[in-house]
Amino acid sequence: MRRLLFCFIFFFVFSVSYGQFKAPKFGKIDLAEISLTRYDKDTAAGALILFDDGDCSIGTKGDGNFQIVYNRHYRIKIFKKSAFDLANIKVKLFKTGFAKESMASIKASTFNVVNGKIVESKLNSDNIFEENSKNYITKKFALPQIKEGSIIEISYTINSDFLYNFRGWYFQYSYPALWSQYNTHISEYFDYRLSTKGYLAFTINKEDKSLTTLNFRDEYSSPGSGAPVRESSMVQATTNDHLLAVQDVPAFKTEPNIDCEDNYLQSIDFELASFHITGSLERQTFAESWASINTKMVNDQDFGWLLKLGGFVSDSVKMICKGKTSDLEKAAAIYSYVQRRMKWNDHYAIFAVNGLKKPYNDRTGNSAEINLLLTLMLKSAGLNATPVLFSTRDNGFILDMSPGIARFNSVLAKVDIDGKTILLDASSDLCPIGVLPPNDINGQGRAIDNAEGYWVPIVSNTKYTEGTAYYLKLNTDGSFTGTVQSKYDGYAAIDYRQQLKKVKNNDEFIKLVQENEKYKGLTINSYQVANRNDIYQPVSDSMNIKITDHVDMIGDKLLFTPLLYEALLKNEYTLEDRKYPVNYNYPVSETYVFEYTIPEGYQVESVPKPVRFKLPDNSIAVSYIIQNQDNRVIVVYSCNITKVLFLPEEYNDLKEFYNQIVKVHSEKIILKKV
Repeated sequence: MRRLLFCFIFFFVFSVSYGQFKAPKFGKIDLAEISLTRYDKDTAAGALILFDDGDCSIGTKGDGNFQIVYNRHYRIKIFKKSAFDLANIKVKLFKTGFAKESMASIKASTFNVVNGKIVESKLNSDNIFEENSKNYITKKFALPQIKEGSIIEISYTINSDFLYNFRGWYFQYSYPALWSQYNTHISEYFDYRLSTKGYLAFTINKEDKSLTTLNFRDEYSSPGSGAPVRESSMVQATTNDHLLAVQDVPAFKTEPNIDCEDNYLQSIDFELASFHITGSLERQTFAESWASINTKMVNDQDFGWLLKLGGFVSDSVKMICKGKTSDLEKAAAIYSYVQRRMKWNDHYAIFAVNGLKKPYNDRTGNSAEINLLLTLMLKSAGLNATPVLFSTRDNGFILDMSPGIARFNSVLAKVDIDGKTILLDASSDLCPIGVLPPNDINGQGRAIDNAEGYWVPIVSNTKYTEGTAYYLKLNTDGSFTGTVQSKYDGYAAIDYRQQLKKVKNNDEFIKLVQENEKYKGLTINSYQVANRNDIYQPVSDSMNIKITDHVDMIGDKLLFTPLLYEALLKNEYTLEDRKYPVNYNYPVSETYVFEYTIPEGYQVESVPKPVRFKLPDNSIAVSYIIQNQDNRVIVVYSCNITKVLFLPEEYNDLKEFYNQIVKVHSEKIILKKV
């Protein structure tokens, strides 16, 4: 087996050296490939991408218009069941009223060894399905006969009318890859801005030029008869060719507190900057500067133009602001009104595709419609309000050195009051004024105004604050009984209320908590919550509980970890070298108090030693205090994180810090029977 693996890797490396890699013919599976049982450079990997070959070019179609043609062909070796999801394929195709993307030449097969022979199971075209929505079609299919040891192979072509959206490419995945390459062919008529992300070096980065024949058609009426005249022409155009490839691509391994994986995966993106229309002496420009983007957005009928049409909200604004004497009171009242009136449809957008009047009347809309409506109403009240384009945390960050709107996916409202800037997102009904939803906090956004626009920081202005007190009696059978009281503020309150929205009543919430694997052994006998709906107050709760399965009974001793469900028993930071930052999104303050009443007939033999430790810059500080008072043990634990962003070079210190926390949390209180 190792000889087969060696042969396969040897021939593979040989075939790709000096940039000579060419994807094998579809279905031509080598015995060495099908015989692989693991990948020695990542033995834990559930799959290995043998190759991923992409090609994208601009040509002309039958009607003489330009078209982007994208081809992808890839092959994957499946090692474990955990990678079976790779056989479920989804491809999103965009569409509008005048343009579309279509998928063609779909081939997909699974290859297995049966009785010593390689057997191919082809995808049946009847098993290719479509999901339609307003702006795109999703092609879905699942490959047949998937097993541990299978190879899957997929190839398809996408024809696109969206010249603005020249497809990018990911060279890195959640599984390792032997080879990933992307070949682009862009006509001299087009100028695309290329941006790259990731930390891997390109094995090949080669640029060249070639000639391509483009076929154009022109149709007009004859000056004499008025009859239609069709003319065709062929043009030899220069094509800029660019080949990028990465060999031996490591799997991207994610850890907690990452803002967005897409920010750090090795990838490239394209944005159309300009193009030159055949027969014209002028080049039409697109997003060549932030100022030009600002001008386009100010005048766009689905964006800036809508902020000039506020008559339909003027009466409502007057009613909302009646009796309000300060600008802050007016802004808060309008914000609260839009929060209550409008329901977000869970769709992020930068354009109000339905205008503003219809969403207002329907009481529902996307994030752009809701927050442009909020901006309009603030302006109608005489306030200095401006829309802000931004990218949500899960969508990735914006590179300010690469002007373009493609990376933006949502809109905020900005209002300036008494020299202070307040950012608002009324698509969330859980955030007080000035507090943004966690997914909004992502670097900076672009304010669109009547000048050239400007950058606005989008950072956390509040923190996650949680305080919980356990009052528990330890029984001789090893169970705990008592009460738990908690108080949540800031982002902790937002998170808590988000959980409460998932249930209809207290009984459903109790069931939700008790079914959570984290709370194994917990029984909630009663539950009360205060300030459930008042987002301007901390939310608090009280429970009467019983806890089992958390005490070790060894001879005449009772042993338990004092932090119970709040204990961190495993360090989630495990990478030897994390290439991307740790991002907590907002500051965190957690305090837990435990008051244990020990059972009669027992006394404390030992408790963990009190400790205080912190990072050198005081960005994270931990305090752990344990006191033994008569028949009670009191534990006070606090952790404060004041710095949001830790760079990769700080990772090892952070990792070791959490190793200390895990060690402290695992120490036990020991009671001995007298």
